[in-house]
Amino acid sequence: MRYPEGQFSWIDLMTPDPVRARDFYCGLFGWDAKDMQTPNGPPYTTFLLHGQVVAGLGTQPPELRAAGIPPTWTSYVNVESLEHAMGRATEAGGSVVMEPMEIPPEGRMALIADPSGAVVGLWQPEEHQGVDVVDTPGAMAWNELQTRDLPRASRFYEAVFGWEWTTPDNSEYLVAVLDAKAGDDKTVAGAMPMPPAVPPQAPSSWAVYFSVADCDASTWLATELGGREFLAPMQMGDMRFSGIIDPSGAMFMLLSRLMLPSASL
Repeated sequence: MRYPEGQFSWIDLMTPDPVRARDFYCGLFGWDAKDMQTPNGPPYTTFLLHGQVVAGLGTQPPELRAAGIPPTWTSYVNVESLEHAMGRATEAGGSVVMEPMEIPPEGRMALIADPSGAVVGLWQPEEHQGVDVVDTPGAMAWNELQTRDLPRASRFYEAVFGWEWTTPDNSEYLVAVLDAKAGDDKTVAGAMPMPPAVPPQAPSSWAVYFSVADCDASTWLATELGGREFLAPMQMGDMRFSGIIDPSGAMFMLLSRLMLPSASL
């Protein structure tokens, strides 16, 4: 699967306990795991769903743990040039969190932060284009910015990725669209003010939503496997979602799409 510039294409988890994380997520989503050796560090794990790549897992560097940075799921946006995207980010008031890293022959990656402090990844693909499948149970379904400064953050992403924001139902929720002027618009992400249910110490961040067949059942299973619920299952339209903290402290969301009865004619 190939991704245009400005679309999320990859997700990975950095955690101090990858063995426990591997057991948790494989048990929750039915993933298989494949370890890859890295040149100068611990192995990097690729998660697969029925043989298709859906996510990555790495060991969180000790310096990040020492700095108090929690285990985190990172969402990566596809870009043609890391350097150009990083330049746009700094010009728009953001910062570079991690300089470009070469991962031959897969591609290159970097991390930036928006003005509200939310960290987002940049991925410049070579052989590895990104996840093989999305929006199916066990795979990435949605990427959502939860921020403590929505106006500044939304302007930042417009400048860096060319996103245009829409406001469905005149709500506070924003939806990012690519290529709206060309008439071939593609919905790529959502953004909202930080929800009250999120712990007060949590910084602005990008949340990863994983598709599941049954949100309530998967929420229960996550707690049985050692996770914690920070947002109980709730319904919005034809979607039901919940928030989970995994055993190492990384937060993520579960999302199921409901089959609602059709209205009678």
